[in-house]
Amino acid sequence: MTGSFLRSGALFAALAALALPARAEVRRALIVGIDRYLQPADHPDYKLSDRARVRLKAIQGTPGRRIIPKLDGASNDARAMKEILIERFGFDESNIIVLPGSDREASADNILQLLQSHLIDAAQPGDVSLFYYAGHGSRIRNRAAKNENTSGIDSTIVPADALLGVPDVRSKELARIYAQAPKKGITLTVIQDSCYSGGMSRGIAARKIRAAPGDDEISVDETLTGPLPEDQGVLVISASQDYEPAAEMLDSDLNGPHGVFTWALLHVLGASSPNDSVDRIFQRTRALMQSVVPGQEPVLLAKQGRSGRGLFGQTASAGRAGTVAASRVAGQVVKLNGGLAMNLHDGCVLKRIAPFSPALEIRIRSVSGLASADAVVSGDASTPVRPGDLFQVASCTVPLGDQLRVFVGASAPKSEVDRALTLAADPNARASLDWSADPTNQRPTHIVSWDPSRSAWTWRENRPDAEPEWIRKLDTGAISRLAAKTGGRPRVFLWIPAPQALTDSLRPGENVAVVSSLAQADYVLLGRPCAAAQTGCVEYAWALPDVFANPEQLDRPVRTDWIPLASAPDALRSAAFGLARIAGWSRLRSPESDNWPYHLALQNTKSGAILESGAVTGGECYKLLLRSDAANSERGAPARRVYLFAVDSFGKSTLLFGNNLENEFPPFSAADGDPAKTFPLTGRDCDLEISEPYGADNYFLLASATPIDNPDTIFTFDGVRTRGGPAPSDPLARLLQSVSLGTRGSVSNVPANWSIQRTTLVSRPPAH
Repeated sequence: MTGSFLRSGALFAALAALALPARAEVRRALIVGIDRYLQPADHPDYKLSDRARVRLKAIQGTPGRRIIPKLDGASNDARAMKEILIERFGFDESNIIVLPGSDREASADNILQLLQSHLIDAAQPGDVSLFYYAGHGSRIRNRAAKNENTSGIDSTIVPADALLGVPDVRSKELARIYAQAPKKGITLTVIQDSCYSGGMSRGIAARKIRAAPGDDEISVDETLTGPLPEDQGVLVISASQDYEPAAEMLDSDLNGPHGVFTWALLHVLGASSPNDSVDRIFQRTRALMQSVVPGQEPVLLAKQGRSGRGLFGQTASAGRAGTVAASRVAGQVVKLNGGLAMNLHDGCVLKRIAPFSPALEIRIRSVSGLASADAVVSGDASTPVRPGDLFQVASCTVPLGDQLRVFVGASAPKSEVDRALTLAADPNARASLDWSADPTNQRPTHIVSWDPSRSAWTWRENRPDAEPEWIRKLDTGAISRLAAKTGGRPRVFLWIPAPQALTDSLRPGENVAVVSSLAQADYVLLGRPCAAAQTGCVEYAWALPDVFANPEQLDRPVRTDWIPLASAPDALRSAAFGLARIAGWSRLRSPESDNWPYHLALQNTKSGAILESGAVTGGECYKLLLRSDAANSERGAPARRVYLFAVDSFGKSTLLFGNNLENEFPPFSAADGDPAKTFPLTGRDCDLEISEPYGADNYFLLASATPIDNPDTIFTFDGVRTRGGPAPSDPLARLLQSVSLGTRGSVSNVPANWSIQRTTLVSRPPAH
């Protein structure tokens, strides 16, 4: 009876626990702001604590630092940070501990003890902890750090009692505490406004530098085992690089001196949504601080999806389109911290999103690098732009340019082509070597090719650094002697050059450019004796330039069909156009960075296995799925019209899904709750059956905020010619049709609310 009663009581307790509401998240903070450091003359009887003596055992030498400059803004930073945590982010004042540097409260012992007890030990799974430090940073020599970085130096923060013989708090001591947070399920954010360098003097007049001189009398021999805290999801934002000082502003608009980094961060946090994403917060903070200190580069360490979430790990506000911040404003010119890496170019129009009002647009005037561009205000220029304003691409003029570059090579005299064909047909030549009929299927060991610079044939080994041997007269005797020198039985590809009439006719035009260097080419013209062994017959194909070294290319067709010389001019031009369309789709980039969280996946209908890359086998059937990575937030994901088309290894494109009926995802049925991480595109068991031709197949997933007119016309072509249809009026549809047609030019006013993703799968014949 007793045992039964206990079991019933346990069940009752469990049911009661389930009935209780979920425990609310608790947000804790430890804030340290040190302006004044304790002086030995004021504490003549100071004795080291037991903890300090233990910490000293890890240090070689005796701390000998005598002077630490005073700061003006660290305590102001600490007070302002506490205020914004309470007013903006819902921290309870009772859960915030502030350690000022005016007395012993900000000692090394207290910092380390409260980091552990307040932020780790007292927190429960699901809680949020913040460590903020403003004050001097310094460095210490670490002999073991040579294995981790080239400098052999670790960063430190300088506690208030550092002049009393207490060692700095080393980065590895902090990291060991930080690393406990993710193991316990605590979301930890670390913000440090201190310098990570020694006493370098890169400051600016009228500013102080938060860099305490390093102590040359001491060093450590210390390693850190296990993964770094940031690799486990701890968010770390710091004011400068590990070799840079951090500056103070003696006069600011926030009631007195402040660290430049904290001043900028407070402005951004005060003007942003409390749930703004970390990457946007950092982007604006960096731009604003660099408007006053151009040489100080802050650091963001955010992995495990932290950059796409809020400052304290919460779900970020909707709207994940690519953004760029204004770093400086010079007259009418707005300097932007974004450029080629964001796919910005002349003519792109960006709208201001922070502050949202008054509405304002700027137009890109020039792009000078991966992360730098100049813009001017469009329309009414009376509305000011300020450093830190955040912009999002609204529309762009998309330059298409040459989508495919081909190398035709120099022609050879007809007599030399005939000589090569005679050699290939001579059975005596096969006594000492094997001919490689197709280098895309059978990698040759040696290559015989025509060199127009000397008007002679060459023999070379198939490796990049091989030196050619010149052949005075191409015949069976010369080839047999060269083959004998290899010490084996070589496999040789005889590369037949094009006759002059063919090279003259191969000016494809449209979106295909003929280049003069093999190194510049996407595809090269290969020639070989006809496989059908017809006397005097030559056939040609476009092939990848590195096909001899790597015949199994995984992202585009290795070559086109072999085309006999009699049909070559027209057929090779058409094949080049087909390759240009494939290249155009492969190079088309989304205007937004990872804006839409879903991507393509295939589910094997027999095994249930889900595939996102790799190889598939002929005869297998797959369902088409949309999936989202666990690290991405789907809440608030914008609805998109989805189109999926596949370009096979022969360049044929087929629309697999997207006829503007039931192609909107996430579907409206998911609007009331959290969207699922996986959606089937159709209700069929088998959406895709793998069949010939086998090779590299590219699947393109296009997601657009608006429907695409005539998707079957745009996304279906046979590798030679796109099916005709009326020119669409929508700018995005015009862009997509231009890519499919392989045409040059530019398309204006293309909106930014679309994205394209490519998945490459290698299809192989069924196993026998």
